Amino acid sequence: MTAGAPRACRREVIVKYPVEVFDSLQLLYAVKGFNDHQIHCLVRFVSAPQEATLRRAVALSLRSFPILATRYATGPGLPAWESLAEPDLDPAFAATDDEKAFAAETTVRLDEGVGPQVRVALLHGRHNALSVTMNHMIADGSGFKRYLYFLCDTYSTLVDDPAFTPSRISIGDRSPRDVVRSFSPLARVHAMIAGVNRPGKFSFPLEKEGDVRPFIATRTLDRKKVSKLRDFCKRRGATINDAALAAYYRSLARRIGERAWEGLEIPIMVDMRRYAPETEIASLRNLSSMVITQIRQKDGERFEETLLKVKTAMDGLKKRRIGLGGFVKLSLVYSVCGERLGSRFLKRALETPLICMTNVGELDSQRLSFKGSPVESAFLCGSIKYKPHFQLALSGFDGTLTLSSNLYGSSKDRQRIDSFLQEVEGELGLGEATGAANRFQK
Repeated sequence: MTAGAPRACRREVIVKYPVEVFDSLQLLYAVKGFNDHQIHCLVRFVSAPQEATLRRAVALSLRSFPILATRYATGPGLPAWESLAEPDLDPAFAATDDEKAFAAETTVRLDEGVGPQVRVALLHGRHNALSVTMNHMIADGSGFKRYLYFLCDTYSTLVDDPAFTPSRISIGDRSPRDVVRSFSPLARVHAMIAGVNRPGKFSFPLEKEGDVRPFIATRTLDRKKVSKLRDFCKRRGATINDAALAAYYRSLARRIGERAWEGLEIPIMVDMRRYAPETEIASLRNLSSMVITQIRQKDGERFEETLLKVKTAMDGLKKRRIGLGGFVKLSLVYSVCGERLGSRFLKRALETPLICMTNVGELDSQRLSFKGSPVESAFLCGSIKYKPHFQLALSGFDGTLTLSSNLYGSSKDRQRIDSFLQEVEGELGLGEATGAANRFQK
């Protein structure tokens, strides 16, 4: 990989930004062996963007989003995001024509203690692609997409105006206080009572031995399949997310067996921006929560029956302010105990789910656009899990839907997960799924 040219060192003022509760939570996920707290995006092009222009766009994006131009600093005082000197920002961009080197970039784990907190890698040559990785401590999926669109806008403007300099984006209040305060004290109490955090009884069958390497397994439903699925869901008052969760339940039950018919739980991630005031000013922050879903399946059940159960369960959760319980609990722990005691308490009390699902939403094909370089395909996915944890992720782009699962696992794990994603895709294909019974393994 080639990095930026070294610059002359100069004395720079160090700026510190506070570490918020959900920043700490993402770090604890790695400490507790849940995941590596990185967010990934892979974009494939018909023709590659201009390397020099993209390098400039990345450098400007770090000036506009200064929270990315930092390292996670610990010491005698409270941890903080500490600004880096300009030469230390060079690792934010790299370019190569080596496909093997680029493949490693797609699963890279950024060192939060070194920084910067984003890495953009360009592949050019026979194939053209872009990998963007961001530390999940800095932002959730919605924040990550905002950065991607900003990078696209900056690059596209620079193509016509090489002297362009974007404005600095306000860091703002990165805490969850505005979301929590948008609810009455009584609503917060009710949400805390209802919110439960538990790891679950079942795990996805993975290998106990073998070489462990990070990988991202994917399956993509084309526009025709997605359009058919959307129409099917619309007629039943359901969403594509409901359908994916139903397909996930059915496929997991077949893998785990009869014992999972009634006891299987699937936590799902919730974007709490649905509750954020319109005056939200923080550019990059974490506003995600988790809620546990559970349905009872039966042998011989058709896909449409499972979908109705999922829709009913999700409708109920939405009426009870989905995701608010855990969000309020974490905020309360840190506000009462402070960062140090709060982190210690959370480290002991945090239970991570063995099986979960996340929907990172749609990548806007109009905004994910690099001038002069048509995008062929793109998807976004969350952190890479550590065994025995397992997650299904959904990402949309230009009418397609990508299913992905990320793991530090063996080649046998990869084969098993590839097969599982194919099974989930089959459920969503609807050609056989709506008329086929869900036969569980005995």
